[in-house]
Amino acid sequence: MTGLRSFKHIGFFLIFVFGFVAIGSAAEKDAERYAPVYTEPLTSRSLKDPLSALLELPFRLIKYPMDKGLIFTENHRLDKKTLWVYERMVEKGFTPLLGGSETTLIPYYGGEFNLMAIAKQKEKYPDFIATATIMHGPTAFFLVGSEVGAQRIAGTGLHAGGLFQYHMREKEPFYGIGPKTSRGEGTSFKMETTQLTANAGYNFSPSIDLSGAFTYRNVNITNREHDGKGDITKIFANEVIPGLNGERLLSYEAALSRDTRDSRDQASKGSYQKFLFKYTDGTDHSSARYFTYLVDMAKYFQIASPRRVLVPRFFMEYNQQIDGGTVPFFEMAKLGSSGTFPTRSQTARAFVYNRFYAEGAMLLNLEYRYTVMQYKDFKLNTALFVDEGQVFSDFGKIAMKYFKTSYGVGFYLSYAKTTLLAFSVAHGNEGTQFYIDNKIAF
Repeated sequence: MTGLRSFKHIGFFLIFVFGFVAIGSAAEKDAERYAPVYTEPLTSRSLKDPLSALLELPFRLIKYPMDKGLIFTENHRLDKKTLWVYERMVEKGFTPLLGGSETTLIPYYGGEFNLMAIAKQKEKYPDFIATATIMHGPTAFFLVGSEVGAQRIAGTGLHAGGLFQYHMREKEPFYGIGPKTSRGEGTSFKMETTQLTANAGYNFSPSIDLSGAFTYRNVNITNREHDGKGDITKIFANEVIPGLNGERLLSYEAALSRDTRDSRDQASKGSYQKFLFKYTDGTDHSSARYFTYLVDMAKYFQIASPRRVLVPRFFMEYNQQIDGGTVPFFEMAKLGSSGTFPTRSQTARAFVYNRFYAEGAMLLNLEYRYTVMQYKDFKLNTALFVDEGQVFSDFGKIAMKYFKTSYGVGFYLSYAKTTLLAFSVAHGNEGTQFYIDNKIAF
């Protein structure tokens, strides 16, 4: 009954969105056909779409200071000046990096160095890649890496490269394996990963790419106590946690991706699909041996105008043990948090980061976005969303009662299709979660 109730939530959400949008879409269709971009702040008017009016209501209360802020920014050209400084930095070879962290309110910071631009060789060798990256999230993580490679080799779609990376995660949460774990028994661990990757692929078109990669990873796990939480080996002493002492892993993967979105960060149309297959084998005396299958896809539907976008997304990952092998727990599929770092935990916004671990995960996200304001390159979107997902050990263990539901609202401020601030709040059966970031999950 719990699972059936979860899917009813999605049904009611769809009826709610389509019903209210349909009321106003016919009357507003001609007026909004070309997604208006205003040269002056929006004037107040009564929207005919009840859902859009509801989403706009909170911003009517702060419309005056918002208008004044936009006018001040425009009069002093603060947006243009900031963009000019940023573009000059990138042109000289330095791209600043800043964003939210999953495990702390303190944002991370860092930068990417384009070594070809710094050496003033970018114009002479435009298809060569040589970068170095460093990022630090206080009390959360540290990352340093370097990538070299080439694109459009011999004037074709062929590309190849190599990557070195050291990544230290200070406090990775862990609550056990499976859909029936308790948040109250959670702890954390420290993980250090050294990675070497060689990759190659072919771009069949600007939107379609087929690539393969060979990767070696040395993963060290440190079990320790912190913030009043116990040692992971003691809390889960009665459970078998594969990979708890770290692993050395070799993996071979192939991925096919297609992306027709009009923007990677603030898409309003198009779609993306990614299909991945990977074989991972542990070295030395490791028991790790498994296949990974991954599907990730989303479609962006404009409803009556570009101001209204409905986004359904489907994600599934399954790690299949082979020849009596195991899947290290840190390599398992994970659900929880906003999902802006999808390689570590997928979007289930009413649950904390890394809340659920298992060999497999299935997830459906449904989000309705409405542009309540657009002033030149500035845009403010509000969103209503539902997330439905569960983790499982194998496909035979998927059960309706294990689906976890999140629902909530988000506010996304962007400039030139780049997210400046994303705030969202989600509620589920484990409470309410708040997120502040500078990017959105999909």
